[in-house]
Amino acid sequence: MFPYSTLPENLAAFCDRLRREHGFRVGPRELADAARALTIVPLADERVVRDALRPILSHTQADVLAFDAAFDRFFHARPFNDHADPLQQDPELLSVPARSALHDAELDARSRFGPTQHVADAHVYATDAGTADDLEPGAVRLRYSPLEGEAPTPVLDPPDEEWRTAARALVNRFEAGLSRRWRPSPRGQRFDLRRTLRGSLHTSGEPVLPRWRARRRRRARFVIVVDGSRSMGESSIAALQIASAIASATGNVEVFTFSTAIRRVTPEVLRAAAGARVRLPALQHAWGGGTSIGASLKNLLQRSADRLLGRDSVVILASDGLEAGDSAVLRDAMSRLHRRSASIIWLNPLLGSSGYEPVAQGMRVARPFVTTFAWVGDVASLLQLARTAGVRA
Repeated sequence: MFPYSTLPENLAAFCDRLRREHGFRVGPRELADAARALTIVPLADERVVRDALRPILSHTQADVLAFDAAFDRFFHARPFNDHADPLQQDPELLSVPARSALHDAELDARSRFGPTQHVADAHVYATDAGTADDLEPGAVRLRYSPLEGEAPTPVLDPPDEEWRTAARALVNRFEAGLSRRWRPSPRGQRFDLRRTLRGSLHTSGEPVLPRWRARRRRRARFVIVVDGSRSMGESSIAALQIASAIASATGNVEVFTFSTAIRRVTPEVLRAAAGARVRLPALQHAWGGGTSIGASLKNLLQRSADRLLGRDSVVILASDGLEAGDSAVLRDAMSRLHRRSASIIWLNPLLGSSGYEPVAQGMRVARPFVTTFAWVGDVASLLQLARTAGVRA
């Protein structure tokens, strides 16, 4: 269930989205009522779920009118802004001139490249007068991105024992330290008088078994973002295999792929880490197209920053850095990632090429925020990364 793996996470995040971005007055009482409603209705029927949540979470007529659009944007992974890409919406919502231009662009692409190649469709943006691009009303702007269904989705093989061992070394490298909370423990540094006295009730008041409290060691969370654009080639699949190896060493991991949009693939990567051979589902604009690193990271931060990022988070970005979007958006996204994580590891496959220098616009913008710059092509290089990677001081 998108975008998170469990129903409580999805419901809580959806209510938070309604409150922060749409002004709904949603609090713990409404959240509890919505959770109780979902225990009654069939979750497989989207219309019934929508109709059950609407009267609980909406308080005004404006809320009712905005609810369906917010529901679609959240659960159907549509962009969380008011200037969404029209191709992410129903094509019927486009104006007649825009639909006509889209159709002509697609026919032109197919006539020039043929139906069997991974060609680029033209994304059409209907623009109004006075936009940043100063286009005439009714004009269209074309963007390079994949034809839906053209790019084959990758297949993930289970990592072998050597990769698992190297991944465990990397995970152990990022021990996050001790928690601030003291918890019950069989052994510990602090004597727990209260639990010892309560336990003595079973032994006629004699404190036979002393109880202790200890501070547990925190686990680092790994957030892995893989560039699935055409320029990455087979390196994208290699990066997903690295993510699968890391997932075999820790369950505290989230994995995303992106091209011109971003998509969560954590469940599939976890199944591959558990030993299954997994084919990823249709990723559409998150695989096999152009490269929009900044816009994809911005979308990830808007949707999941509060849940994923923190002082224990290690962000791993696998990309060649050939950004085709706005460099200012990429700079802002990298700055936010830098502030809200313990470490950023950028894996660039071009580092394996002799004479490579990170002089591309995307890499020059992102490089100051990167803690470790490397590439992992085999087990030895992953072990080397485990020895050299670290957190910021």
